[in-house]
Amino acid sequence: MTNPLFSTYTQGENRVTSTLLAVLEHVNSRLGEDILEALVDESDLSLVAFDNQVTGVESVPDAAIRGSTALWFETKTSPNAVRQSQLEDHLKALDQDPSDLQRLIVLTPDERVPNEVQAIDDDRLVWASFDTLVGTLESVLERDVGSAEASMYVPTEREAFLLRELMRFIYDEELVSGKEDRVLVVAARRAWDEYHTYDHYFCQPNRSFKPVSHLAFYKDGEIKAKVPRVTGSIESITLDEDTVEDHPELSHRQEQSLLKSVEKMRENESERYGDTQKVLFLESDLELDRAVQNDKTASDSNRTVAFVQGHRYVSLSTLREGPRHTTELEE
Repeated sequence: MTNPLFSTYTQGENRVTSTLLAVLEHVNSRLGEDILEALVDESDLSLVAFDNQVTGVESVPDAAIRGSTALWFETKTSPNAVRQSQLEDHLKALDQDPSDLQRLIVLTPDERVPNEVQAIDDDRLVWASFDTLVGTLESVLERDVGSAEASMYVPTEREAFLLRELMRFIYDEELVSGKEDRVLVVAARRAWDEYHTYDHYFCQPNRSFKPVSHLAFYKDGEIKAKVPRVTGSIESITLDEDTVEDHPELSHRQEQSLLKSVEKMRENESERYGDTQKVLFLESDLELDRAVQNDKTASDSNRTVAFVQGHRYVSLSTLREGPRHTTELEE
């Protein structure tokens, strides 16, 4: 279902850019600044006005955020779509903006900096991928009152909802890269045993993950050898028979599979029964020759630290090569 907050522009680039601005405009200014500072690798941004389709001098960037800082956006929804001449026109127009700090943000689904961006020697030009944007949003959503630094703004429940919807919009628009080679690795103190009992992965409703092909479980200082394929998901569902039966968002196969799991939960008197959860549907696929042992250490010592705190992503192709240690997955 289309979220009415999100843009009704029909042209893809305009729709994506205006959706991003709509979310930033509806969250606390400190939170918006945190996201944009991470995106452009700047600090102390001061933002005031959000404008779509800004008219420049013979140049129309997709959007601008203005104050003592001017951030202009040029968004592309296809790889290899950046035009050097267009960026040069935007930069010429940006010369006339009176803001103290000026940046032209080129936001694209490319996996690396486009050559057209590298060819321009101008410090005001910044490239960012949608992968970077999603990673920034994930970091913000992981903040909580108990663990966040004093300088960090923790999103409210409403703001977290908006950020998750923005991420889901980006996924639906297929703007992130590498689903076929991406594995979601989850901290699995409870999930590993549940997978063997119920054949699914359960977590809090509406938890945002990048599109992935497989899921791996991290427990007891290792990534387990069984790496099932992700075949589908449902963002939020109450785990009881009445809710699962004939649920409109489930295929017949998903319904039967989840119904079987829910019945087991009831029989086992599981705490999951009756909870509202997000569910990833899994099927057996890859099995490694051995578990991948964690050898990740803290940056300031040789102390071993967890490879996964909540979740992270690794390359499926690298995992298939049979690494012995988690540091091989970070290269």
